[in-house]
Amino acid sequence: MYPLLKSVPISDRMKEADFKDEFVLLEGLKDRNIHSYIRLYKEYSEDLLVLAYTLTGDPVLASNAVDRLFTALYEKDLFMQVEPPLHHFLYSELRKYCPNK
Repeated sequence: MYPLLKSVPISDRMKEADFKDEFVLLEGLKDRNIHSYIRLYKEYSEDLLVLAYTLTGDPVLASNAVDRLFTALYEKDLFMQVEPPLHHFLYSELRKYCPNK
């Protein structure tokens, strides 16, 4: 085992890798790279749908909220000021599109 890695718990090493990966994803989103948007959707849409359903209590409203969020993210180019972790930003933005129960 590498001496430096031995002192850092595995979960912390994974978080660092995810953090670096999010920077790469964010750079692609800032450049309006369509593949980055597809990756964002694939990685986060399911969790966002669960949160939207929790907020709305309705599967149709939840699905519409997530769709509207991703449309707005692309059309309004909202990623210029975003920093990792990305899920904090996405969850906060999603709440704007979810009608209350």
